[in-house]
Amino acid sequence: MATRDFILDLGKLMIGIAWIDGRLEQEEINALKELLFLLPDISGEDRMQLELYMTHAVNDAERLDLLDRVLSGIRSSRDKQLVLETLEKLVADDGADRAVGDAPRGIPESAFIEHIRQDIEGRSTGLLGHLTAPFRQALKRKAGQYQGAREDRIEDFIKNTIYFQLTSELQHQGRTLSILETEARKICLAAGLMAHVAWVDNEVCHREREAMSLGLQQLWNVPENEARLITDMSHSRIMHGLDLVRLTRGFCHYTSIEEQKAFLRCLFAIANAAEDTSHAEIEAIRQIATSFELPHQEFIEAKLTIPRQDRAGL
Repeated sequence: MATRDFILDLGKLMIGIAWIDGRLEQEEINALKELLFLLPDISGEDRMQLELYMTHAVNDAERLDLLDRVLSGIRSSRDKQLVLETLEKLVADDGADRAVGDAPRGIPESAFIEHIRQDIEGRSTGLLGHLTAPFRQALKRKAGQYQGAREDRIEDFIKNTIYFQLTSELQHQGRTLSILETEARKICLAAGLMAHVAWVDNEVCHREREAMSLGLQQLWNVPENEARLITDMSHSRIMHGLDLVRLTRGFCHYTSIEEQKAFLRCLFAIANAAEDTSHAEIEAIRQIATSFELPHQEFIEAKLTIPRQDRAGL
């Protein structure tokens, strides 16, 4: 399995390539943050470390050092495959029928991938040259989505990232939600809070995901296929970190007191979906209840909806 440092070095290298002309516009920074979500097993703390590299220009010497660290960090066939798959995703086409990255034109995707594969196999510094133009083109395409974005899209990217990701993915697929926009925003915030509780032990199991999907269906009549999609999006995002303060503030803005009470009971059902409800899960739900400014008795009553023998955290 690739080490955390190896994956971070790969992310830093891509940021270094983005800095190759000595500047990063805000739209490019936003696009870069989203592209780097494609890196596997990146935590919120790791993401903050990567974002630090976006604050100051990366020079040629640093870029070459990062390239050397990535190449020397490839120690197994699994590492090679990880780098290749990640780089393919980072420079992936947006669906247009053209050469990968548009630079140089005329090189088909298969030839581009083969160049990258040979660079990785031979640990060649030519990897930097083969990656630069395609990655910068991918970054430019993604940044273009932000340049024309309305203010509410920018707000969503910052404050309701699950909703942003969900609507962006559906737009790319030419699909729309059956749920009203206001409801969808609320439900995505709820899914983020659900994922926060399920992720307390750094793992979201199948039963917890089923409980999350069922909770969305029962509380807000979300169609099953859309509930599963939102659950999957929240699972993907929580692994990279979500801002609990923004989630709770946003959820409170869209919900009534009665909805918040019912939601607490739902959170306990999710916590209890896989084995007993742990002390960490109970404390996570307590923190959410406190943020909702609900009376402590409401938290107690929600906790009592699960059997006493399952409340290992008591």
